[in-house]
Amino acid sequence: MRSVRLNFSKTGRAIYISHLDVNRMMTRAVRRARLPMWYTEGFNPHPYIAFALPLSLGQSSDCEYMDIRIEGDMTDEEVMTRLNETLPEGLKILSVGAPVHDAKEIEKAQYFVKIIFATAEEASAFAENADRLMKSEELLAEKPGKKGHRKIMKQVNLIDMIYDAKITCSDTAVNLQCVLSAGNTHNLNPTLLVETIENSIDIKHKQLHIVRKKLITKNNENFR
Repeated sequence: MRSVRLNFSKTGRAIYISHLDVNRMMTRAVRRARLPMWYTEGFNPHPYIAFALPLSLGQSSDCEYMDIRIEGDMTDEEVMTRLNETLPEGLKILSVGAPVHDAKEIEKAQYFVKIIFATAEEASAFAENADRLMKSEELLAEKPGKKGHRKIMKQVNLIDMIYDAKITCSDTAVNLQCVLSAGNTHNLNPTLLVETIENSIDIKHKQLHIVRKKLITKNNENFR
């Protein structure tokens, strides 16, 4: 038995598939692909499948990771070929190999965000103010949290979770390239960042496109 890490992309209509449904879809795919999966023991054996960091609904990604365990001597190339033949449009295995990092090592994620506004004036105003706010010492937002067993809304400073941000504007489009906190301890969704900036300046976008490009470890290595 050996552990195998699959790097896959999620694009097109697949961005509207929830993480739970992706999990179910991948479970069916490994069975249809007839991979020699290692099954858990106990009363309800099932193939071992684990995801590194679930993606938010409505976002696309080039860096989704899923770990499986297989038996026998099937090559990584054959695993990739068989799975790609069974997966639906929008999900594609990009690479297969042995895991290098533990998912607990993930600290940051790199995103490309495209924000479309109704007018070029709104886009320019957003870009100018977003750059100013992200360089300030405080940008407060409400995030869900827990106090004991109770769910609460807590106020957080998003500046503490922004590692890098570059913003440009072209006509009605604003492009934001950013590195944000990601992982189990601190996680900043780019949607929350955009909405918090918009609420601060009272400008709303018409369309929002988010692509997760990389997961980055605490040692500033690309997760793989």
